[in-house]
Amino acid sequence: MAIERKEHGPEEMNRKRYILIFLVSFALVIVAVCVYLGQLSATVAGNLMDTVHEISRHDVEAIEGALDNSYARLGSIAKRMEVYDVQTMEEAQEQLNLEAASSALFNAVYLLADDGTLYSSTYVRLAPDSHAYDEMFADGREHFVMLYDDANGRLETTRESIIYGMRLDDMKIGDHTFVGMIGRGDLTNIRDQLLIESFEGEGVSSVINSYGYYIVSDAPVTDLAGRDNFYATLEMGRLEDGMTLEQVRENVAEGKSFIMSYITPSGEPTVLSFAPVEDTAWSYIMTVPTHVFEQRFAPFMALTVGMLIAVILVLIVMTAIIYGFMKSTVSANAKATARAEFLSNMSHEIRTPLNGIIGLNHLMERHLDDEKAMKTYVRKLGQTAQYLLSLVNDILDVSKLQAGKVELDEGPFDLRTVIESVCEMQREPMEAGGIRFVMEAEGLEYPYLLGDDTRISQVLMNILSNAVKFTPPEGTITFRVTQAASSIPNWVITTISIADTGIGMTPEFRQRIFDNFSQERNSNRNSQKGTGLGMSISNLLVKQMNGELSVESELGLGSCFTVMLSLLMDPDRRCEMPIDAVAANTLFASVSGEEREGAATATVLLSEEASASDQLPLKVLIAEDNELNADILSSILTEEGYDVTVVTDGQQAVNAFAMSDLHEFAAILMDAQMPVLDGYDAAREIRRLGREDAETVKIFACTASTFAEDRNRALESGMDDFLSKPLNVPAMLEKLEQVRKEGGR
Repeated sequence: MAIERKEHGPEEMNRKRYILIFLVSFALVIVAVCVYLGQLSATVAGNLMDTVHEISRHDVEAIEGALDNSYARLGSIAKRMEVYDVQTMEEAQEQLNLEAASSALFNAVYLLADDGTLYSSTYVRLAPDSHAYDEMFADGREHFVMLYDDANGRLETTRESIIYGMRLDDMKIGDHTFVGMIGRGDLTNIRDQLLIESFEGEGVSSVINSYGYYIVSDAPVTDLAGRDNFYATLEMGRLEDGMTLEQVRENVAEGKSFIMSYITPSGEPTVLSFAPVEDTAWSYIMTVPTHVFEQRFAPFMALTVGMLIAVILVLIVMTAIIYGFMKSTVSANAKATARAEFLSNMSHEIRTPLNGIIGLNHLMERHLDDEKAMKTYVRKLGQTAQYLLSLVNDILDVSKLQAGKVELDEGPFDLRTVIESVCEMQREPMEAGGIRFVMEAEGLEYPYLLGDDTRISQVLMNILSNAVKFTPPEGTITFRVTQAASSIPNWVITTISIADTGIGMTPEFRQRIFDNFSQERNSNRNSQKGTGLGMSISNLLVKQMNGELSVESELGLGSCFTVMLSLLMDPDRRCEMPIDAVAANTLFASVSGEEREGAATATVLLSEEASASDQLPLKVLIAEDNELNADILSSILTEEGYDVTVVTDGQQAVNAFAMSDLHEFAAILMDAQMPVLDGYDAAREIRRLGREDAETVKIFACTASTFAEDRNRALESGMDDFLSKPLNVPAMLEKLEQVRKEGGR
């Protein structure tokens, strides 16, 4: 009985896929726009801070330039004093008086003697104990600037003044030596010079000292005793960004540059930028209302939003145009790529059994009269042919499944019979391998179903045979079956899990276990056997049956494959009670078993026949992980008079050569794909051994990968020549004979 299954055509599937891609892309664009606008706002806020900071640094440089100009004027006065060549203090003070009278910056100029006495341009002399201005040079500074405070010594003024000081290089006037010059000027005279307005007058600059008192500000300073204090003003508003008033004080006292947000007492948000004025105890403060930046960035934001909307509209139009083009080309390109990859992998896999068949054919031609040898060769030829047939069948299955051309023969079947048959076929290899098998089928309540029992058997056989292959002796395989009634009447959900305690899989390989020709290369020799199509076919078949195949695995701990199928109950046997044909928790195992007939051995028998040549046999190292290929190649070379040693992976090849006598091996036949260490890396390791023959031994690459890049890769790894599989025996023997003629032992 066959059940008709409704299928969607490739064009319908592609149309839905393109619509989904478009909707997802459109949603991603919208999300990207929202994220971009959010980032743009954050960037604008960051640029606000950066802009204020940059302008602050520029303004500080202007202030520092004004101070440098003041120091330069003091220096000019000092130079003129030397030019005038004054000899007495009266002459010196008279000259200072003239300089102060002609200066727009200084109201008075003072000379500081090395004994601390201060001589004024107003003819006043301050004793060392009546002022502290000499202490300003005590720390070795070359100049200083400060707001006038008579606590440091009264300089015949009560007005707001600023004091500049500059170190002199021991100026001599008569018997006096002067070490510094000081200039006093009105603060009002320099306020306009130091006060800088930015942002078209909306940004206000101020300068404070380390105590928070204004040097210059947008408001006039009151008087010497009651100057406005910046910190008192700051305390009246609200500090943002988690900043405290104490932190502001510390940062200013330490001369740090920083930016903070501040809400004024009137509720206006502002940005404050602090920057130290070099060589002073002052800090420059720029105060800018945030609405200034909002006004400046508003046109930019509007333009950006408009551009984004335009881009989205263009993308929609372009997507509609591209959709029509992609609809007719993507499918063809994908098919071409998949076909090329499939053919490449298929070529590689088919060459391996062909290599065995050609080698066996060569041996059979040599031993037509040897009945015993011929029986062995015929048996091996049959095994290889069966492998090749299995490979071809698998390839055909994959091709049909991928093309959607496999039709399921859905008829009534007994699930218990299917399970018994699969388990029975794997009984012998499990017993031979000493594997414990556990069956748990007490959950099998609905055995009579409709479906393709042949394909279900194929899936279970692929999974169970893989479990046997990768489970070591004394390991356990558990076959568990459970069933549950579906929410859809007369349908049953059947779950079959096959768990083993084998070698497991890496997370990377687990992600591609269902890919075509997928085999994990590891130290387990069995990992190299098989076509690499079984799991791919099983996955495609389960999907064809609207089921699900999943895998859980951990490296070194084993794997568990789970098949979940939703099948219709057999309407003719729906009311029958299941017979307990599959015993729950059945255990059939063998911890020891006889080796199967024809099992290959890793030990290579040396030929008992003596070589026709009187020379010592040329010794050849064969690195081949396929037992049959190794056996055939060993037999061919042994009969040709070569002394053969066989290893089954790249690391063994390196070890065998390293432990051999000098020049013991004349040639190495190196398979490319092997467990533990592949042939390319093995060749590199041998070449790096540091012994004389490691550089001269002939290494021939033997691989079914025959593309130009594979040949180049072999030569780059240090190999001397390339032998493609299936091996051309006469060509191989000719190359080895050439090695013999060149003096190999």
